[in-house]
Amino acid sequence: MMFSFGQVVGLKNLASRDLNVNLYPGSDAPLAPWSPILRFGIAASVRLAIGIVQVLISVGLCERFVGNKIQQFADLCSLSNVSVFILMHRCYGFYIHGRSVHGHADVDMDTMHSYLQKEEENLCPLRGLEANSDIQTFEVLLTDRTRALYDKINLPLAEAPRGTQIRSDIHDQRLRSYHALNRFLTSFLEHRYKDMDYVVKNKFLLERILDVEFQEPGEVSVLYNDENALFGRVLFYNHELTLLIFETLVFCSVDLGAQDFVLGALVTLVVQKLAQILRGVLGKRNLAEKTLVEKQFLI
Repeated sequence: MMFSFGQVVGLKNLASRDLNVNLYPGSDAPLAPWSPILRFGIAASVRLAIGIVQVLISVGLCERFVGNKIQQFADLCSLSNVSVFILMHRCYGFYIHGRSVHGHADVDMDTMHSYLQKEEENLCPLRGLEANSDIQTFEVLLTDRTRALYDKINLPLAEAPRGTQIRSDIHDQRLRSYHALNRFLTSFLEHRYKDMDYVVKNKFLLERILDVEFQEPGEVSVLYNDENALFGRVLFYNHELTLLIFETLVFCSVDLGAQDFVLGALVTLVVQKLAQILRGVLGKRNLAEKTLVEKQFLI
């Protein structure tokens, strides 16, 4: 598409130092030299405009009328009876409350259909973490004490030596850490630790606008209601603006060096695919290490 705007529409001709604006100069017309600043500005503007249109179509049409994959993931967690605790930083992260309101999810399709029908008819509790609430996603601010206990549970696994000869020992430690971590998180969310409790609250308006937290966790952790599913920040899926700016800079850099929109578009496409592959490989490795689940079991 960038190639079409640059070559076919003729926007590249606006980058010449000639004061006369002509998108389709004749073959015998004198051509002034390119202006690097104008060429960069035109290429970047068109690439950003196309990207913004794509984002608007995705957010305004696809996610609204076809399906929001982020929200569908939260629904899948509830149907699977699996909760997800994500830490982006030492004491900051997200929580997806996926505990099934029916107690278990290992049932046949008929039973699952009856469960969903009960939810549709409001014959069972809401899916939310709190009573009479359907909010399943939260921003999390942990206290240092809670994080310290979390690190203590994972310490045996972190200190385990690496190597093929001690594979069975690592596997046993991984299982013990996995079960201990599950018990700890379950007890924490059920308010069993009086010295490591938490509260659920809403962010102030200014906090939501500036995307910062003005309040320190203090003696208790804080779970902020997150109706916008901000946990998508940990995914490659939710970094459209960052990727758009990165791809724009790659395209413009190649074009300025080679003065060729086609080459710039091809290099940008290759870099985009390589970034996706790298993200997939490193993301799967990181997920296996942090969830204590072998890579072979990750889809």
